[in-house]
Amino acid sequence: MINRWIGIVAVGLMLIANAALVVRDFLPGWSAGEPPQSRALQLRDGQEFRTQLGIFNQEGRRIGHSWSLCKCDEQLVIVRHRSVFQELPLNLGADIGLLRVDTDLMYGAGARLDNVRVKVLGLGIQVLFEGEYFPPDDFACKWQVGEQRGELVVSSLLTRGLGDAVRPFESLTGLFVGRTWRVEILNPLAGILSDWGARGMTADDMVVTVTGVESVEYMGETVQAFVIEAEALRAWVAPAGRVIRQEFDMPIIGKLIMVEEPYDDALRTEMLYRALRQ
Repeated sequence: MINRWIGIVAVGLMLIANAALVVRDFLPGWSAGEPPQSRALQLRDGQEFRTQLGIFNQEGRRIGHSWSLCKCDEQLVIVRHRSVFQELPLNLGADIGLLRVDTDLMYGAGARLDNVRVKVLGLGIQVLFEGEYFPPDDFACKWQVGEQRGELVVSSLLTRGLGDAVRPFESLTGLFVGRTWRVEILNPLAGILSDWGARGMTADDMVVTVTGVESVEYMGETVQAFVIEAEALRAWVAPAGRVIRQEFDMPIIGKLIMVEEPYDDALRTEMLYRALRQ
């Protein structure tokens, strides 16, 4: 009798453990819904907004800036990110100097991503990623790192949550705890090493979840921010949809921390000009 109860309890515990693994590892992917809409896709014709992020390493030292311009022009939404790194420390005992990353996205009818172009300047080689929508449901992409080139085709559905490693999220609205969706992250910085770049520039599919709400400091005030989590990625989003802090762990580079800060157009002009002269 005792052996029978031991067996029943053991089987029960195993089923509970397996169920917990399913909930933790598979349920978020199965239940992933539509990605939240960004503020950019809610703009009306003629409207625009600009944001600025400070970029820091995992020790909290500033290593760069990122600026974003989002505008709606004749029913097309254009998003332009310009990021400059004064330095890029690597987990290889070496650093890279002044580096610029340009990301351009264009959205058409129905918030569909029509074009994407990412270019890295300052490495001494061509580093480029481009993608274009083709009806009815394809997104054709090509990349180049120096002399290496490649192409791939993905479903246009996967591009609805597209971001890049320098700025995974532009903004997120309509959040609630438990909301889950998929995001594609491009890694333009993969081009810093040619062999790694050939494998790493294309998008990584992640499942992200709104896991809770935390009190955080933002522009001198305490706000209640949604916490967004995924593998290697964490972000804090203010109620209006502003992504006030993002953390992304990257191979070779380590953790990048992006924090929203007041927009400085003079600094943007100076830093982008300096990066072009390198």
